Amino acid sequence: MNMQTQVNKTPRILLAEDDKVLGEIVKKNLESAGYQVEHCMDGEDAWEEFQRKRYDMLLLDIMMPRKNGFQLAQDVRSKNTLVPIFFLSAEKTMDADRLDGFRLGADGYIVKPFSLLELQRRVKAFLKWTRPPKNELLIGHVVGDHTFNYRKMKVYPRDSQTAYVATFSPTEAKLLRYFFNRPNVIIKKDELLMKLWGRDDVTSSRSMDVFIGKIRKQIKLEPRLNLETIFNVGMRLNVPKDLTLQKITIPITNQAKQ
Repeated sequence: MNMQTQVNKTPRILLAEDDKVLGEIVKKNLESAGYQVEHCMDGEDAWEEFQRKRYDMLLLDIMMPRKNGFQLAQDVRSKNTLVPIFFLSAEKTMDADRLDGFRLGADGYIVKPFSLLELQRRVKAFLKWTRPPKNELLIGHVVGDHTFNYRKMKVYPRDSQTAYVATFSPTEAKLLRYFFNRPNVIIKKDELLMKLWGRDDVTSSRSMDVFIGKIRKQIKLEPRLNLETIFNVGMRLNVPKDLTLQKITIPITNQAKQ
């Protein structure tokens, strides 16, 4: 098991926020919910801290001294493509800047001012996906000639678990899993937004569009698959009847061995 897939017994969160008061409030709130939280007040300190320990999630302010949130995310992604990254952004952050953040590998935005309850809810929902949950047996799908492994977040040739052909982020894994669980079914856009993003608003919609574009590349590995956009309705993953699509599950007692 490598550094990108190891799991801390207690979820560990790296918080980079230059507002000391806000940072301490967020830290105490998340610690009260059972998380370990390390608070850094600038991007350079956060980068050094990230390299010292293994973290399950990063919460990054954008405007910070020494190294801003975008620069920090870029550095993190050069070392680790899997750890979830959320930006804590001001409401006035330009949409173009937010899209740049997604292109750098961010998994989402939490817009200031935010409620601490909302923050806890979003952290819990995302970590439930990215960390192996006790009651979750589905770890992947075999689709035609490829295996989509959601825990390793890689696509392998059907008969190999070593030579992967593509990787994907935690958010892309959630989308792939959602579509593969519902082949040939029309999924409304607002359903996807509420199920996977927890909200249906313009910013979330645009960020989802970015990730949909990314998973199309993974889906195209199987030429007979087609992720169809149905105007003003939603999307549908078209899977031919004769194309093999199988779930990969593991017994609960064996999860710790993965």
